[in-house]
Amino acid sequence: MKPLALAAILLTFLIGLALHVDPTTAQVYKKRNADGTVTYTDQPVQGAEKVEVEAAPVTEFAKPTVAAPTEQPQASQSQPAQASADAVPTEFSVTITSPEYQAPIRANNGQFDVLWQSEPERLPEGYQYELFVDGVKSWTGADSNQATLMDVARGERRIHLQIVDANGQAVARSDTLVVYVLRVAISGAGQSGGGA
Repeated sequence: MKPLALAAILLTFLIGLALHVDPTTAQVYKKRNADGTVTYTDQPVQGAEKVEVEAAPVTEFAKPTVAAPTEQPQASQSQPAQASADAVPTEFSVTITSPEYQAPIRANNGQFDVLWQSEPERLPEGYQYELFVDGVKSWTGADSNQATLMDVARGERRIHLQIVDANGQAVARSDTLVVYVLRVAISGAGQSGGGA
């Protein structure tokens, strides 16, 4: 018998043994036959020697602990589950995602979009976004993650966005984004291309 076939038989036997027999109580015997083949068995056979089989490692995972339900006051049981969803988060963040930092923006009419991501994604009641261009508030809103800026002057512009609460206090502010607005410069009407 070829060594590879013998190894396959041994592996199959050991896997079967591991699956069907408790390895702590099982004993394996190995006997070399007259023709040179090897036989493995779980029964003692004359001329066989004991083979030490290591038990397969067993990994135990900690069971999750489930808190026992606590009894809540009667008034809170009657409130809908929505109340916890309406809780105001303690941390806010906002990041401008478009345009990119130091991006040249071709906008001959000075109009382009600013997009952002915030945490939470949907602002609580009374909170809103304020978008600033060069320190001047240019847009305010609460139900969007983008704004269109209108008639922005050409040149380097600094844009930032903040989230404000119902009292107008900033709770989060984005980094300042520098962009370059490119607009066609309109020259004087009386100029001509050449003399006559």
